[in-house]
This record gives sequence, structure tokens and C-alpha cells, in this order.
Amino acid sequence: MQADIHTLFQSDFYRILDFRCRCTECTTSKPEYSNTFGISFVRKGNFLFNVFRNSLDSYNGCVLVTKPGFERTVTHAHSVPDQCTILEFRKDFYSIITEHYKYCRFFHDVDWHSTLVRTNASTELLHYMIWQLVNTRNANKLQVDNLVLEVMDKVLGEVTDYHPDPAINGRMKKNHLLTIERAKDYINANFTTDISLMELASHCYVSPFHFSRIFRAFTKVPPHQYLADIRLQHAALMLRTTDLPVADIAFSSGFNSIEYFNGAFRKKYDCAPGVFRNRDFPMPIISKIS
Repeated sequence: MQADIHTLFQSDFYRILDFRCRCTECTTSKPEYSNTFGISFVRKGNFLFNVFRNSLDSYNGCVLVTKPGFERTVTHAHSVPDQCTILEFRKDFYSIITEHYKYCRFFHDVDWHSTLVRTNASTELLHYMIWQLVNTRNANKLQVDNLVLEVMDKVLGEVTDYHPDPAINGRMKKNHLLTIERAKDYINANFTTDISLMELASHCYVSPFHFSRIFRAFTKVPPHQYLADIRLQHAALMLRTTDLPVADIAFSSGFNSIEYFNGAFRKKYDCAPGVFRNRDFPMPIISKIS
């Protein structure tokens, strides 16, 4: 496959790759073999990931999860060359992953080599934060390590049997994938501000009526709910990783009312922000590395 692949960040148990396909025709690549476990966020484009009689329809809003020890091909299905952020984990770390997630059926089914997981606002924000950190060169290992483990936990917690979305057909992707890619980038970069529907639609060069319909078709939630979930995920991360007062976290996450923030947070996480901060969370699997 013709592609530019660059290592953006290297830690003790994984590396982060920027994958940019250079193919310009809808062709199928030659068979390739992988011996590493990977989690790949599709940033742009559309391709079919073909492995073991399955063809996984991959585009923005999907995370590709691949186990080691398989052969695959890729079929390009879009005029825009695909781009992915790949979290590639060290071979000796794979046994730690499978032990930590031993109740995840994906790791025990020998015929289940790869799968797609639909993203939500939380996983999109985590990916965006990782992407920003490793591209600005402002990242420290512990900070990125924790975000990567958060991503893994959320993605593997959402693994189910893959079923393509019948509502998102070839014509829908051809005409509107770019709209969704632009909208998500804008929301992630500006979620702390008071974004309007007209502002989002104008950024994507479509009418607000058209934008709302397209956005909900791809994300399954209306734009205002997606934005609220982004803000709540950001607040949850800050509660777990900083000592800032709850009010400061609320306002820095884009909420303009502490009362509204408390109510929205309690509804999503089933507890108040202060209780969430003091919860004991599972020990990260990084601590098991010898």
C-alpha cells in the first residue's frame, strides 16, 4: 500500500503513528500481515478493512481494533485518501492487555481478528487531545500514557459484533463525510466557547437544516448533545487529574452555569462532580509492566 507513516510519539509500551494513504484509485492492496495489537482512529476518507471473510467499512466515527497474527487487505472506497491515527502496542504488552480485559469476548474468539467500534463524543475528545499533544510536541509520557489507557478502556468497553450501519450508505459517505470531519474538528477545537448551530453549519458550508440531519445520521445524537458530552468528558478528565475547584473546571469546560453543570454531570455519571473526584478508579494496566 502506498502510504506515508510517521511515528509521532513513542512510549514504553506503545507508539503513536500518523498514517496517510497516498493511493488515488479505489484499488485493493496486496495482503499484509500484522504482529501487533492496534487501535486506529479514522480521521479522513473511507476504506474497507478486509480480514477473515469480513469487510469492515471504516470512516470517520469508527475505531478499528486489530489483534496480532492476521493477514488483511485494504480496499479504498473514497476519492479522499484515508488518514488514521494508529496506537500500536508492543508485542510483549499484548499479554497484559488480554489479561486485564480477560472478560472481553473479542480476545477469546480465534475467528474474531478485527472489529470496528463506533466513536462517541468521549472517545473523539480523547483522540483529539492525544493528537494535539503529540503534534505540538508539548506532551510528556505520563500524560499521554494516561490518555491512551483511557482510550483503550473506552474502546474495548464498547466492542460488540460488527454490523454496518444501513443508514450510512455509499452516497451518504461520498457526499457528507467531509462535512462530519470538519464539524468534529471544529467542535473539538472550540468546545469551551458558545458554539451556535449557524456557526457550525457555516464552517461546514451547508445549511443549518441540512447540517443537523447529516450530523445526527452519523453520530446518532444532535449537535448540542454531542457538544455537551465533549464538555462533560473534559470535565471528568480534569476532576481525575487536577486539584482545580469544581467551579473552575465547569467554566473551563465550556459551561456557563455551575448549577447546570452539576445537573448534567450527575445525569451522565450518576454522581456529583465532588463524589466522582473522590472515587477509586481501577488501577491502570501500565502499573503491571515489569
